[in-house]
Amino acid sequence: MSKQSENSKQWIAEALFQLMETTTFSEITNKQITDKAGLSHITIYRNFDSKEEIVEYYLLECLERASLDNAKMDDLFRFYETNKKLISLLYQNHLQYVLLDAILKKLQHDKNDDPTSAYAKVTVAYLMFGWCDEWYKRGMKETPEQIRALLEEQKK
Repeated sequence: MSKQSENSKQWIAEALFQLMETTTFSEITNKQITDKAGLSHITIYRNFDSKEEIVEYYLLECLERASLDNAKMDDLFRFYETNKKLISLLYQNHLQYVLLDAILKKLQHDKNDDPTSAYAKVTVAYLMFGWCDEWYKRGMKETPEQIRALLEEQKK
């Protein structure tokens, strides 16, 4: 992918999340996004098939920068903690499922995985997301370290 295309994708994603701070996701138009990003209206269609795809792209970029690899729960809790504003925007707009999809992609879940691998990846993704989802809904009162300790208790 060209540097210009990658920059355009980043600007579109950043513009969408800036707009989400004042406008609900469902009300945001592609034209508003490209205007905010300072790009031609056609650029969004060259790079994305939907607004949800923009959200997923942005989340994957954020997860990459957060070094969320190999299904590390601690990293995901830190990601939630560090990106609370972003996470809140997702929840306010009923888009938390896109975060689950991004986690599945980070785990390299693929429809062509053998059944054992597919079920294992889905189990890990839903476990990670489920704990983070509950933590967020409870106000994120515990630290990531306290959450890890709770998870360790469950293993016993």
